[in-house]
Amino acid sequence: MPLDDLSLDLTGAPAPTPALEVMTRVLRLPTRSPRQARSIVRLQLDRLSPLPAADTVFDLVPLRAEAGETLYALGILRRSALADPAFGAQRTVVAAASIDGQEVRFRFRNSGAVDGRETRWLQHAPRAALVCLGLAAVVLAGNIRAEQWRAQRLPEIAAEQRQTAQQARLAELRASARGEWLALERADASTRFLCVAARVAAVRPGGLAVSSVSADPQRVTLALPPGAEVAALGEALDLPPADAASADGQTLVFPSEVCG
Repeated sequence: MPLDDLSLDLTGAPAPTPALEVMTRVLRLPTRSPRQARSIVRLQLDRLSPLPAADTVFDLVPLRAEAGETLYALGILRRSALADPAFGAQRTVVAAASIDGQEVRFRFRNSGAVDGRETRWLQHAPRAALVCLGLAAVVLAGNIRAEQWRAQRLPEIAAEQRQTAQQARLAELRASARGEWLALERADASTRFLCVAARVAAVRPGGLAVSSVSADPQRVTLALPPGAEVAALGEALDLPPADAASADGQTLVFPSEVCG
């Protein structure tokens, strides 16, 4: 065989895996839940295992269900057997056993195993720490920025609120003044109408028939029906000749100088 044959394997043979002595039993339990079945076995472990409970690891494998019960295969293993260096990196150790001609694979938890995950975590810890520090710095910068914005905006917000309140108060005062002015105008119009009514009553105690009445800030106008003696009424009411009658001759005008 040539020495440069690439198929030459110079690696050492793998170390043989030690055989595990698994003790087995068949149990009938009134539950189909593996979790409940494990709890039942854990409570009765000192009776079910020939080994001390502190030195026992076990696994349950359901086989079949029969008449409301479940048939389980109980595998028992000495805990110290898992301390072999061959299992040092295996968190779960699988062992097979034959029960009633059926091969059952039990999975035993090896609590003392170290499979390199801790080492990998430690390798990534500095990077994770840097990421956490970066996130903390971002959060801190955001908080500082928020405080600065709050310190800057709070006076502006307060000023805006004061300005809004002042505008609302001014609008309220304007509305109140407008209402009072309208009330005064209504009172002034009523007073002028009372003045006109008093003058007409003094001349015509029985009243005066009118077609319509209108008023504006300068005058009060009475529209008389056709045939009314407008000129005589104007003279009797002591109205100015120019305002006693309008162009159509059927209205009496009371200027503000007469009833103002």
